[in-house]
Amino acid sequence: MSFVISSQAYGKSRVRLSRVRRFADYHEISEFTVEILLDGDFETAYTENDNSKVVPTDTVKNTVFALGRKWEGDVCEEFGIMLCNHFLSRFAHIHTVDVHIVEHLLHRVMQDNGQPHPHAFVGGSKETKNCSITQKRTQQPSLVVQSGIDSLFVLKTTESGFSNFHHDEFTTLKDTDDRIFATSISASWIYDSSEVDFRDAYDCCRSILIRESVARFSPSVQATLYEMGTAVLNEIPAIKSISLRMPNQHRLLVDLSPFNLDNPNLVFVATDEPHGTISATICREAN
Repeated sequence: MSFVISSQAYGKSRVRLSRVRRFADYHEISEFTVEILLDGDFETAYTENDNSKVVPTDTVKNTVFALGRKWEGDVCEEFGIMLCNHFLSRFAHIHTVDVHIVEHLLHRVMQDNGQPHPHAFVGGSKETKNCSITQKRTQQPSLVVQSGIDSLFVLKTTESGFSNFHHDEFTTLKDTDDRIFATSISASWIYDSSEVDFRDAYDCCRSILIRESVARFSPSVQATLYEMGTAVLNEIPAIKSISLRMPNQHRLLVDLSPFNLDNPNLVFVATDEPHGTISATICREAN
């Protein structure tokens, strides 16, 4: 019996890059976690103990640092494209490069005079920006750029409900037209080209997602998710599809009757798990 390798990929994960851009009056900093996976003519490394074509993962890591030094931009999508171009142009036996970058967001410390500090930053939020770049040597389209956001937490204390859903013998959930809406949004979107102002598109998409998540009464997370996704596609022509994942992070009304107290939607317990998970991908309808 003979065997073949139907697919493979290898590379370096969790490469932490902190990069400072120094200007005369202020500094900027970007903090990335980078993963690079390579696919190509590496089969003999698996089947014949032949490492002659293997680009060491340590070299992949060092490439991130070296190109981080040479790179003059500040947008993670552009850095991902630079990394893809490097490996495809340098190594003829590499066919596909997948780069995934998570950007850990930092914000300037505000000084007592109300002005942002020139070189001090603060973090603390779980929210991250991310991008995935896939570039193939021959297949068209050869470059796919995907951007996204994770752990964008949104909560509103009213104008949310859930009713008229299916009931059976295992249903205990009560219909309601007044509940807390809380979710941690994960979104990813694919551009129709690489000729995009990625920073502007990201900022615009994030603003739309926040705006639409709280804009009106939410009859369900599903309905709100669809409104958010279609608004992004309507307002940003460069985005051809968007995927959203929104866990329903419940705030459950606490029963205070044992303490002879009422609870008119004032005191809740926050629960992270188990939670409902709602997801969908929305794209433009083909002509």
